[in-house]
Amino acid sequence: VIGVALILGLVILLVSRWSGDDGGSGPKTEGAIVATEFRFTPARVESGTEVELVLRNEGAIYHDLVIEGVDYIHLKVLPGEEDQAGLLLEPGRYVFYCTIPDHRDAGMFGELVVG
Repeated sequence: VIGVALILGLVILLVSRWSGDDGGSGPKTEGAIVATEFRFTPARVESGTEVELVLRNEGAIYHDLVIEGVDYIHLKVLPGEEDQAGLLLEPGRYVFYCTIPDHRDAGMFGELVVG
């Protein structure tokens, strides 16, 4: 029951959008990604071009998150912590993953869809 509530909360958080005159960058999206051993939930995040990305570690070991092609983002989290960053991205598909050895191969990767 708690797991279902957590997932529903994440879904609601991910689809929350608000608009404003920000110079035409589109709606801002807040996306929360939970890291555990060895996956990200959700593994697919859809957003506008302006994203406030939050990484929360609910696992027992250190994890991080980088986005291919986006050199200025490297979120790092110890167990129980969270990190966040604001992104302004071109529409497209971006792969994110954990850089800890063997974590990506074990399934810690996902896709950020911007558009």
